[in-house]
Amino acid sequence: MKPTMQDVADLARVSRATVSRVLADSPNVSMDKRALVLDAVEKLGYKPHKKLRPRYQLLVCIAPHQKADPFHTHIIEGIQAAVRTHRLKLSRLQLQAFSSRPPQRQLPPSMAKAIAQAQGLIILGNLPLSEEHHLYLHQNGIPTVIIHGTGSSQLCSYVGIDERRAMIEAVNELVRLGHRRIAYIHGPEDDQDHQERLRAFKLALLSAHLAESLRMIVQAKSWCQQGGCEAAGRLLTTFMPSAMITANDLLALGVYQAIKEAGLRIPDDISVIGFGDLDCANDADPPLSTIAVPLRSIGGWAVAMLYNKILDQDLKPVRLTVPTVFKSRGSTARAKTYTR
Repeated sequence: MKPTMQDVADLARVSRATVSRVLADSPNVSMDKRALVLDAVEKLGYKPHKKLRPRYQLLVCIAPHQKADPFHTHIIEGIQAAVRTHRLKLSRLQLQAFSSRPPQRQLPPSMAKAIAQAQGLIILGNLPLSEEHHLYLHQNGIPTVIIHGTGSSQLCSYVGIDERRAMIEAVNELVRLGHRRIAYIHGPEDDQDHQERLRAFKLALLSAHLAESLRMIVQAKSWCQQGGCEAAGRLLTTFMPSAMITANDLLALGVYQAIKEAGLRIPDDISVIGFGDLDCANDADPPLSTIAVPLRSIGGWAVAMLYNKILDQDLKPVRLTVPTVFKSRGSTARAKTYTR
């Protein structure tokens, strides 16, 4: 049997991607690793079938809850655009379930099979990966970037949103307009991806000395418009906030509906702020004030980070926190005073 590239990688104790770069005469390989690969090639008598032109395969694993998040589509669009720019190949895997129970290093079979064909991995959303999982990926030469998820492993890179700054800016804007009763509509409780956003909102309230508003936090049952409408409807039966912030723009559109059904007006009676600056925000009536997130850029940055890591395995993992911008539109105004 003829030796394969994997045989060369095993003998040289490097990744397949490193072997590919050496054979393609890439400058992004250290002299030591280059020598190990060339020595293994000579010992095995390995001969590539054709002159290699690196076109690395990236895999995007989408966390089970992430597909329901409206941010998902725009981040994927950014990933796809960057893949075309770098002339890479891309495959996607939508995970249906993921358990971190023992054995801890065991990945779901579908994920393990897909990773075996890839040179780099992007995880979109929050998977309960243990340090054993990260070590497994690292030892198998699979650079990993996590988007919009949580974790503390030093073996992979992260791209996330500056949730704290975003919420503090939104709450401060409402306080500037005289609002003291600020409610929050959060996403489903079992979705861990946005727990940091909820924590950031609570911190922003405490920083503004609005602890009383902590009572006006309501969980929506879904990330869609209907979920926002139902959550806001429940809230309005007990409280009368002067403003509401939502965890995404679709929830905000549901809040619009609930406010109008209650016979109230936006922003005259209640101001509303969304999160994400999705296409629907500017088309809302009135246009939705929101926290703009560069979602497509997040996808692009993740690919660039991963591509550079594939080319140079010695690069250290990095954490990129993406800033947000508050966009004031027609859904926010000065607060009214309520007796309820």
